[in-house]
Amino acid sequence: MKILAIDTSTTHSSCSVMEDDYVVGDFSISQSMSHNEILINMIDEMLLKLNMSINDIDLFVAVTGPGSFTGIRIGVTTIKALAFATNKPIVSVNTIEALCFGVFSSLKKVGIVDARSRRVYYGIYQGYENKEIKKPSLFTIDELLEYLKNQNEQFVLVGDCLNLYKDEISVCKNLIPASASFNSCISRNALVIGKKKFKCNMLDDFFTLSPVYVRQSQAQRDFNERNKNC
Repeated sequence: MKILAIDTSTTHSSCSVMEDDYVVGDFSISQSMSHNEILINMIDEMLLKLNMSINDIDLFVAVTGPGSFTGIRIGVTTIKALAFATNKPIVSVNTIEALCFGVFSSLKKVGIVDARSRRVYYGIYQGYENKEIKKPSLFTIDELLEYLKNQNEQFVLVGDCLNLYKDEISVCKNLIPASASFNSCISRNALVIGKKKFKCNMLDDFFTLSPVYVRQSQAQRDFNERNKNC
């Protein structure tokens, strides 16, 4: 079974392929170009190097957020289009779940994704089985660190903005930052989660699959503000 997963929920564009239980291809890059400019080329290049075509893929995995609003839309739309064109099944995976999945620890794991203006999307997962403890939510980094600091236990932190807030995190003695190698492996982890969901028949419909935003986009909030008295 060949599975393709893509992730565009953070500043990284990434795509990965798993054949049976082996990750055979992985392409990840963070740069100034938009996901829309590079994603299809990344997928084409990776499949070419693997001597595969898109028709060889048996299952598509969409990382649906939370994260960058524009990035998520691009990634989800691309996966839906590929699944529709090839008439292959599709499953969705949460960004925070995929982040935490790669950290093998008996401790609770806190996945954080930058939401700008000192805000982060976060979720809490437990141990090796990656059991969801706290579904993805939105906090300021100060609110999140204050909450975690007051808990009588240790947590492992993983995510794309650990460096951004490393000074604040360093003073919280019960927080353990994950290695940098775990902070951008979302599509690789999504492959494994997606295969498990497929085996449990947890499929999504590519007509109705939509991004997970947690909050409204800035454009939607501006629109609502302009029209609140209409």
